[in-house]
Amino acid sequence: MLRSLIACLSLTVAAAQADIVIGQSVPTTGIAAATGKALALGASLYFGRINAAGGIFGEQIDHQVLDDANDPKRAVANTQELIDKKNAIALVAYYGTSDTLEVMNSKVLDKAGIALVGTTSGAESVQIPGDPYVFHLRAGYKQEIDRIVKLLADNLGVSKIAVVAQQDGYGESGVAALKAALEKRHLKLAGEAWYDRNTGDTSKAAQQMAKLNPEAVVLVAISKPAANFIKAFKTAGGTSQLYGLSPIQYEEVIQTIGKQYAHGLGLSQVFPYPNNIQVRFIRDFQQDAEQVLRSGENLSYSVLQGYLSAKLTVDAIKRAGKNPTRAGVYKALTSMKHYDLGGFIISFDENNRLGSNFIDLTMITPTGTLTR
Repeated sequence: MLRSLIACLSLTVAAAQADIVIGQSVPTTGIAAATGKALALGASLYFGRINAAGGIFGEQIDHQVLDDANDPKRAVANTQELIDKKNAIALVAYYGTSDTLEVMNSKVLDKAGIALVGTTSGAESVQIPGDPYVFHLRAGYKQEIDRIVKLLADNLGVSKIAVVAQQDGYGESGVAALKAALEKRHLKLAGEAWYDRNTGDTSKAAQQMAKLNPEAVVLVAISKPAANFIKAFKTAGGTSQLYGLSPIQYEEVIQTIGKQYAHGLGLSQVFPYPNNIQVRFIRDFQQDAEQVLRSGENLSYSVLQGYLSAKLTVDAIKRAGKNPTRAGVYKALTSMKHYDLGGFIISFDENNRLGSNFIDLTMITPTGTLTR
């Protein structure tokens, strides 16, 4: 049901008289489409909640989503369109390191004075020093890698760790972080393999790693290439422990290769567990996603990220006051120090754009659920 909801997601979530435009550029086609649609769905769930309650100061939200197919150039073009033609007051929940970097380097955000709230990228090249107009809700890949290596090397005594990475800024950032984490422990990579970001073909990497068969392999990959690697790796006789970063969505891994291959995959997460109702905003999230839950589907971390990014954006617009402007929203975000989104704390100020250091480690069970 969740897959069909995402696939049928209307790319414009608006009431009859929409006054406040919030833009989003994500892949709704291509190998990253499932994650892009999930981000858009999550944002639409929260905007729907606000519109149903009367909007922001009586004005409805018009959620404009454009497909960039995970193409950095299209992400920039979409952003320009959202700014110039759609007159967006803020941007929300973008996907990917390469796309975000291209948008940042184009200076389109700076020229328009518009805030981008939340991206899926935790690359240091995106976060440090970053762009003053990009507000990050998630911890970085360096922090995720440190947590995984601490578990493997410090707690489990694993010393032979290899990596499979996507050939782009995301992969380069993750591999650099892994090498640094190992070096601190006087260890070196046991091996590395790369795959093309456009084709997502990990078959060669799987054969290479199965032959090497180190104690553990860290996957700096996205969902489908990671899933295909796991199946090919295990089929070829690979027995290494497998760990991946937060861009890998466990539901998509299971949908692609099945529970029999997916189980045992460890994943770092940068947001609370989507079914942890002890967290206040998760209870709201589940209420707004009631139709998804009734279908028996799990709520993904990507849907949750889109939802949380939308919530922060709306709160900033409210802080900007009636007749909000881009400058007002930006200023409001910079004042959100130790801000409670409902059990999830973010903190921004005039100089800091890294809102959270939250990290959690999970693992796919034989039944296709997550254990923590």
